[in-house]
Amino acid sequence: MAPLRGGMVKPVRVLICGIPNVGKSTLINTITTKRIAKTGDEPGITKIEQKIVLENDFYLFDTPGMLWPRISIEESGYNLAASGAIGRNAYEEEEVALELLARLRQHYAGQVEERYKLEGVADLSDEALLTAIGRKRGAMLSGGRVNLQKAAEVLIYEFRQSILGRITLETPAEFKQWAAAAVAVEEKRQDKTAKRKSRAKDERDSSARSED
Repeated sequence: MAPLRGGMVKPVRVLICGIPNVGKSTLINTITTKRIAKTGDEPGITKIEQKIVLENDFYLFDTPGMLWPRISIEESGYNLAASGAIGRNAYEEEEVALELLARLRQHYAGQVEERYKLEGVADLSDEALLTAIGRKRGAMLSGGRVNLQKAAEVLIYEFRQSILGRITLETPAEFKQWAAAAVAVEEKRQDKTAKRKSRAKDERDSSARSED
């Protein structure tokens, strides 16, 4: 793949990069057959770039996970959070769990019913389903109330561990639709901003003429 590279003068340098918590460090440990890169089931384990020598003339670089500066597609933000690519301090577990359940009810109702021994999952609201899962998993508070925060944490954990089975959060067609909607929203926002700036400019110009 790199016929013009090799030797100490022109060593091969390979960079592994991607979004957080997708297994970059695990891949490196598999390639090297050693526990060289620190791993963990949460984003941000790799803090700095790490140089790993595979051979005398072959260097592999592990890098911290990278995300977009701004996630403009709302659905993608929820999916990234559900999959563990975003640190837990950046989102509310209950909100993410409800968005995840909306997907599961529509496409994976059978798997949810099997896991939590429930019936009629597709006909429940997201809130009612999260409550039912909390009861089944013993996430209870005093007075028989369900701890929705704990229920959300259980659901997200079991989703990430594939305990619910193989699940796809989005398809190319869905992402294309979401992206188009996000572009429309952004264009509307920019148009609104431009009109506001134009009005402000007109007001300043009018004020300046009045002073003259």
